[in-house]
Amino acid sequence: MTKFIEGNVKYNKLLQTLVLTGFALIAGGSHATEIGGVDMTGSGFLTVGAGKMLGGTQHNVNGYNCPCFTADYAQAGVYDNRSGLQFGPDSKLGLQGTAFFDNRRLSLTAQAVSRGAQGGKVNLEWLYASYKIDDKFTVQAGRKRLPMFYYSDTQDIGVALPITHLPPQLYGWEAVNYNGANLSYQGQWGDWSANADLLYGNEAKKETGYWKVYRGKDNRTDIKWKNIKGGDLTLSKDWFETRLVYLTSDNQAKNTNGIWDPSISGYDQSIDTDYTTPIKQHIYGITANVDYHNWLLRSEAIQIDHPQAAPSWKDLAYIVAGGYRYGKWQPMITWSRYKSVATGGADATGQEGHYTVALTLRYDISTSSDIKLQIDDQHDRGGPNWTANYLSGASGSPAFGNARLLTVAYDMVF
Repeated sequence: MTKFIEGNVKYNKLLQTLVLTGFALIAGGSHATEIGGVDMTGSGFLTVGAGKMLGGTQHNVNGYNCPCFTADYAQAGVYDNRSGLQFGPDSKLGLQGTAFFDNRRLSLTAQAVSRGAQGGKVNLEWLYASYKIDDKFTVQAGRKRLPMFYYSDTQDIGVALPITHLPPQLYGWEAVNYNGANLSYQGQWGDWSANADLLYGNEAKKETGYWKVYRGKDNRTDIKWKNIKGGDLTLSKDWFETRLVYLTSDNQAKNTNGIWDPSISGYDQSIDTDYTTPIKQHIYGITANVDYHNWLLRSEAIQIDHPQAAPSWKDLAYIVAGGYRYGKWQPMITWSRYKSVATGGADATGQEGHYTVALTLRYDISTSSDIKLQIDDQHDRGGPNWTANYLSGASGSPAFGNARLLTVAYDMVF
């Protein structure tokens, strides 16, 4: 099997071009074809996003010229206070193909994505084999998305999202994929449709975008999530859908070039560069969605416990969103909140916290394309020591402050 290095395949430029060209040939027109006696299907997705900061707290944070808004923590997709439109944080191109064997009982799926937030670098997001045991059970092995969130599998596909970018208060963590295996179930429980997964795997990634947000624009932090295990269950009936998820893993990180120190406008490199001792984390998630006539309601919450950290703490994040379909138009309002909760002796006044109110207007150009306009209004609600420690250089805690962002996005699938 292809060797994965820290979550990415090490391509050279020629191999990147060949991969994208191959996917494009398969995905052309989103149709099925036969190559060498093998049935193949393909598709692609594109988002061209542009944003402009409208205002907020002006200061330098971790090498970013703020006000700043993080549209994608995992990829370091950050809008800042530069002049003109910014296209990088939300723009992306993805291509996906599936090859079928043994009367479609066995298949191989791959997905490659190029993101503006990473300067167009091509990442192999999915590469997994599936074997259909029967009408209800399928076993899969390879590289897949971690099912932490409701939109985990579709988070890069703009047409599948009701907003220009997923709320960063909830959809913002250091790992989004894993290498391993899972058992998938689909069936009927009375009047309810049920989908479930059990999984086990590991993930390793170099220079995570997440830590570039928290430790500095040019920071290099490598992470490992070992012994990832757990699962998710989705139940749906008529206009209502709910989802439960539980995952646990042993986490490690290695910071190779220090943490941004505002007192010297540079990196403090007096830290241990070895991988930290593995620390257990527990992830709990719940989703409740409503699609009733033209009304939409989206709600999702997650709690991540770090009981072995010193001191220990919890992450809490949740969103509530409501919208209405009016012909091809869909206005929506989304409220999202993140806060770090002190436990085990942590300083309650030194915890991170912020919330965002987003107003979105979507217009469906066709069944496979749309355009969206969105305003995000982010408010910093961190404890007083969260800001004071950062400004004094006593901590690497970034006090990003408030931010107002305008974005427009064109999405399509093909």
